[in-house]
Amino acid sequence: MTKAQRIAAAWSTMSAAELIEQVRGMVKAGDAVARAVWAVVREDPVVAARVRGALAGLKAEYRGHRDEAMWLLWINRVQRQLTAEPVAEKAPAAEVVLDAPAEAAFPAELGFPAEVAVPADGAFSADAAFSAETAFSAEPAFQVPEVVAPRPQVSAPALLFQEPTSSHSA
Repeated sequence: MTKAQRIAAAWSTMSAAELIEQVRGMVKAGDAVARAVWAVVREDPVVAARVRGALAGLKAEYRGHRDEAMWLLWINRVQRQLTAEPVAEKAPAAEVVLDAPAEAAFPAELGFPAEVAVPADGAFSADAAFSAETAFSAEPAFQVPEVVAPRPQVSAPALLFQEPTSSHSA
């Protein structure tokens, strides 16, 4: 029996006042032990209902308190942990298809030739496989940004302050 299971078993026999004090300590701790306790409590519907009641009591107790926001955050996190479904095993990832067609590797809008001819003897010739007419006939997919000239330096400051006129003459 793990520590979390022992705590949950003890909570099932406690009075409401004792349970509220124990739950308050676990909510405040928020550590790995507390997360394990909430996971064990989630599995037992009777203890889970009692703990949800204790959490509701803590919410009411801290309403209007100077630390209300902090306690509401902690209590809401515990309530989400109690209602969350256990994490299931992940399904195996889909198989990767390595035999993708050449059209998928080189989209037509980029201007690459759809097929490259390879001579029967296996010797690859760049001149035979690549021609400027087929590769660069389409417009480029990106636009070159326009260069803007920098603003000229001005000797005057951007904002001038004027001395207020005095209401009385001296």
